[in-house]
Parts: sequence; C-alpha cells; structure tokens
Amino acid sequence: MNDRHERAAAACRQIRRYAARGPGATAGLFTFSIEIESLCALRDHDTAWRRLRTQEEIVFGKRLNLRCRRWQRTDGFTLECSYAPLLYFRGRYRQGCQLLEIVLDFRFDATNVRSYDLLTRVYNGDPEPTLRARVTLAHFYGRLGKDLRQWRHWTAFVDGFHPRLFRLSGVSREELQADSRQLAPFLDKLMEERDRRITSGIGGSQSDLIESPAKVRKRQADTNRKLNAFKKRMGPVRKEIDRKLRQYFPELREFRW
Repeated sequence: MNDRHERAAAACRQIRRYAARGPGATAGLFTFSIEIESLCALRDHDTAWRRLRTQEEIVFGKRLNLRCRRWQRTDGFTLECSYAPLLYFRGRYRQGCQLLEIVLDFRFDATNVRSYDLLTRVYNGDPEPTLRARVTLAHFYGRLGKDLRQWRHWTAFVDGFHPRLFRLSGVSREELQADSRQLAPFLDKLMEERDRRITSGIGGSQSDLIESPAKVRKRQADTNRKLNAFKKRMGPVRKEIDRKLRQYFPELREFRW
C-alpha cells in the first residue's frame, strides 16, 4: 500500500472481479480488509462501511441485523477491528461502543485475561484516532460524555494489572480506581519503560515489564540474533517476490521500496 491507497483499493476490486469469474467470490475475501484500511486512510468511511456489508453477503449469504444478532466469541476479532471502529468513524458512537463492550465482555469471560493485554483497546492516548486499530473504548466514552469508571468492568480492569506495573508507572492502584484520567500517566510511563527495554522491535508483552531488565535484555539479544538470521535466509525470497510484484504491477518498476 505504502500510501498508494487509491491504487490499493482499485487492485482489491480488480482481484475480487477476477475471483468471481474464476475460483469464486470467497477466494477474494482477503482483499476486503486491505481495501477498507485504504478507504479509512482516504477518510472515505461510508464506502468502507459498504464494503464491510458486502463482505457479509459473501460470507453469510445476507446482510446481518447488527442490532438483533447474538454475537459469539468467534465474532470478537471482526467486531473489534472492523465494525466498532467504522461505526466510530461514521459517528454512530452508541452502537459502536456497545459492540466494543461486547468484545471486552468476551475477554473478561476468559479465565486467562490480563488487563495489560487489553490496555491499548481501552485507552491509548490518541486525541482522535485515524486508523481502525487505534479506536478505543475511551474514544467512544469521550464522544458519549461518559467516564471510563462507568464501564462495568472498570474495577476488574484496574485490579487485573500486575502490582509491578503500578510501581513502574508511579500511579497507584487506588489512584487509578478513583480517577480514570490517571490512565494517561500510567500508560505513558509504561510505554517509556517498554521502549527502553525492547531493542529488537519485537516484544511488548507484560513480561517485558514485570521481569528483571537483565532477563529482558538477554531475551531481546536472542531475538535480534534470530531476526538477523531470518533476514539473511529470506533475502533471495524477497528478491523473487519483488521481481514478481514489478512484473504484475508495472507502476512499481520505478518505485523504491
């Protein structure tokens, strides 16, 4: 894509037309997410929403009634990454918020839920998101004039953080329970510490913060070695892929990757 969003969206539609004439419409399903992301980058959220509903027709044979559907845990990814964010971008805050809350309900129903893993879906500090992946519960609540403490899982969410995260952030559990605005300094301090510890570009799990710095450095050094070995092995493969891309998409021949 690389900011060539109009071309990416057009290519997705072209692939789906080809699929419909040959292997079948389902073979082109993978293009919808790519096109929707490009349309969001172009801020054409209404067309992105229509593409999502078209995808429903291929997958389910009909358009879903979003207000009456009984969502399942298996729907969680699509609700979180497509329906809720697009509803936010289209100004349908109440419905989008309800869908994102359903996703978070599924997460809290799981026995192995960790609040740290949910943190950036609840709050990420962005004043206004532009990408689907950056829309959070806090954005919906802000638009609806609600405080995150009104969220039914707020107490469990705060209580679910590892004690060491509070020590690292300088924000106490009691302070966060009493004032949802403390999520800002809480997240900022944790991300600063994470960035200091992650040297490979891969990581970011809770263990990178609650384990000793020495243990994290050792794991990151090992990850760096594996990454370098992988890049070396993949060199010839990437060259062949680049050759094919430039063959099938002539406009890329003069493009610097």
